[in-house]
Amino acid sequence: MRESTALTLIGKALSHPLRERMLRLLADGERCGCEFAPELGVDPSVVSRSFALLERAGLVQSRREGVRVMWSLADPELLDVLERLATLTGERVA
Repeated sequence: MRESTALTLIGKALSHPLRERMLRLLADGERCGCEFAPELGVDPSVVSRSFALLERAGLVQSRREGVRVMWSLADPELLDVLERLATLTGERVA
């Protein structure tokens, strides 16, 4: 079987509503990963695995600040792409 392509990795990363929500939370800029679990109502391990998948797909980037991991969008234009995809599917974006 062939290795995953970049587009396949992005598709997999966007295939869960939680990860889409995480990307939208980064719209206002960099945030500590520790903020996501309480805000999304999920276990921190779910957030960690989700960020790992988003990072492998090239959608987010991280940096360490002491013991904290700070996350940001790899490219701000990603939000425009998400909006366009939502429009194509007929979904309303909150």
